[in-house]
Amino acid sequence: MSAEIKALAFVGSRLVLRVERTGVRLPTVAEVEDVFGQDRLETHRIDVRLPPAGTFWRIFGFDESQEVPEGYRADGLRLAYHGLGEVDFRAAGAARQKVHWHRSTRFCSSCASPVRPAQDHEALRCTSCGRLHFPPVSPAVIVLVQRGPEILLGRSARFPEGLYSTLAGFVEPGETLEECVHREILEEVGVRVGNLRYFGSQPHPFPHSLMVAFVADWTSGTVKIDEDEIEDARWFHVERLPRLPHPMSIARALIDDFVARTSS
Repeated sequence: MSAEIKALAFVGSRLVLRVERTGVRLPTVAEVEDVFGQDRLETHRIDVRLPPAGTFWRIFGFDESQEVPEGYRADGLRLAYHGLGEVDFRAAGAARQKVHWHRSTRFCSSCASPVRPAQDHEALRCTSCGRLHFPPVSPAVIVLVQRGPEILLGRSARFPEGLYSTLAGFVEPGETLEECVHREILEEVGVRVGNLRYFGSQPHPFPHSLMVAFVADWTSGTVKIDEDEIEDARWFHVERLPRLPHPMSIARALIDDFVARTSS
């Protein structure tokens, strides 16, 4: 059975991939048992549920110091995207979030006692006070602001050179998604928007965000950036777009949708 089950093994935050002449793929459990050893794998196994239902995986988390065996490599998820199918990549993203949760949640935040996997929930239970700790999900909005044939894109100092993306920000407690859109756009670039339309959502495993995407129309204001948030923002014509985000991202999906709509 293990020969058929795929392994999602992480060295730190990097995914272990089997290298073949035609590219890379997820290894099977039998393959990683052969190179890491069954006993060692069992001590690093993390039992969690992954989407979609009806698929089977086993997840393993190693420290960054773990050497990657010959015939394998360990890639960040953005790079791994190019070698994996949609189902495998989605599972890898979910596994990355849950590995991070297990590795970063060692002690109870109420009483500081160690936590252990709960038997009746997908949670970590405090060994002293019994409190359950669930995987965190941090909702954020991401917004394509459009004005005729133009879109408003910004760039963070962390972005690769020349790359611009749609604007985004985390939802605050007590705030609706729509309120967050208006606040974030006004705070980051000083403009007001209206006619919000829900576009879609995407789990964002860096490490545990849920990106909720909207399209909005510019209504008023000139661009004035918050330099504590971004280093530049400007309007781009559909025919003169800058370097764009990774194809796997919902930011890129928003931009590609705008191009398709505007060019049709």
